[in-house]
Amino acid sequence: MSTRTMLRRFGDEAGETPLAYLQTVRVRRARHLLETTDRTVASIATDVGYRDPGAFSDIFARHTGQRPREYRALFHRR
Repeated sequence: MSTRTMLRRFGDEAGETPLAYLQTVRVRRARHLLETTDRTVASIATDVGYRDPGAFSDIFARHTGQRPREYRALFHRR
């Protein structure tokens, strides 16, 4: 299967690009870790697949409307 065909079929099934899907999955996992652990944002960023915590923070904010530290302050379960 060609790359173009794979991307088109993925979009048809998932309703988004592979990159958008991957970011959504990573942010979902990061939200869980921010809510349930005391790990640093940098550690969580690395765990979900981002080398640059700043890039992770930007993507997280784009998906949730809040920076990771702000999200944790609101939703952390002790």
